[in-house]
Amino acid sequence: MEQLNQTIQSLGQLLKDKKIALGVCGSVAIYKSLELIRILQKLGASVRVVMSKGAQDFIQPLLFEAISHHSVLTQNTQSWGEIPHNHIELATWADAFVIAPCSANTLNKIAYGIADNVLLESFLAFDKIKLIAPAANTKMLENKATMESLAILQQREMALIAPQCKELACQTIGNGALAEPLEIAYQILRAFYQNPFWKQACVCVSGGSSKESIDAVRYLSNDSSGKMGASIALAAYFLGAKVEFISSKFPFILPLEITIKKVESTQEYLKAIQQWQKLESKTQNFLFMSAAISDYIPKNQIKEKLKKQELGQVWNLSLIENQDILATLSKTQKTIGFKLESKDGIQNAKEALKNKGLDAICLNTITQEHNPLNANNNQLLWMSNTLTKDLGLCDKLSLAFKILEQAEHL
Repeated sequence: MEQLNQTIQSLGQLLKDKKIALGVCGSVAIYKSLELIRILQKLGASVRVVMSKGAQDFIQPLLFEAISHHSVLTQNTQSWGEIPHNHIELATWADAFVIAPCSANTLNKIAYGIADNVLLESFLAFDKIKLIAPAANTKMLENKATMESLAILQQREMALIAPQCKELACQTIGNGALAEPLEIAYQILRAFYQNPFWKQACVCVSGGSSKESIDAVRYLSNDSSGKMGASIALAAYFLGAKVEFISSKFPFILPLEITIKKVESTQEYLKAIQQWQKLESKTQNFLFMSAAISDYIPKNQIKEKLKKQELGQVWNLSLIENQDILATLSKTQKTIGFKLESKDGIQNAKEALKNKGLDAICLNTITQEHNPLNANNNQLLWMSNTLTKDLGLCDKLSLAFKILEQAEHL
């Protein structure tokens, strides 16, 4: 729960002033719709609900009204007077329309343009961002008729939020459980923020800190939280990119569509990134190296635990210079490095930009007042061969969007 709250908090007000219509069908998963409303509200959105008759068999409209702070549209509450409250008015009001949970019955009707209730009438009248999150028994979902309907909706480029495979209400294990509310919110954000440029891009982001073993229990590392890397991965996902996040730390719950690889040592980072380089073939590939890799590693790595008695009162630990993986990697993609300095930062960043064959570098500055490694806010200097720009002090997700905006012009 704590990580969920931290994740939602990190997203800030990305849906500020957005108006979202939430359609709710009859399903055991309906309780997740209440949580989804709260998440969307925390992100700044205004949410109005339209319920099918089946949904009202599970939850009374009053509960949705209490959570959303708006009247709920049902078959019985439609009005056409001076203060209209009907399917046309709702469809005109909203910026996005999400049905979660969407029953198999409703899904099939949408595919064939049937509008025999107020929810379907509203959805048919809506012509902007549409998302559907199915929830149904596995056999109902995998029925040929439903599969054909899903194929039709995909051809229309309607966003389908994949259900989960888990134990269902009928006590069978299979595909059909409603996606988690945060995952639905993530896909709503992606629908709003996707960018034609980044939809054609593959992005790899390294984050966190490397861990270099000393013995079976001790290691060398640093205080990097992984927040900057995770924020870049999130921002790239929202913009529409295919994203892989390689890290030792995962401060946020990330979208399921982001490929995650957990690594620790420098060599594990290097191997994972090289694997990504081999697999991705798009022309617009970007590598963001925000991981804090150790400058030095133990000269000898012991497999057993070193005993205190063997070490003595003074432990002379021998270290050797670590491999510079940023300089080692082939530059088959646009490569953006990150550098942390306490003095002579600009000069050192310029040298790294030139000597490591980078397309750009982001300079962090550490002071007595501010340590960016584990902070929620940061200030970066973007440096390329043609531009040096202060991206300002802000939260790391906002900073990530600014970094990607600059990277788009490399």
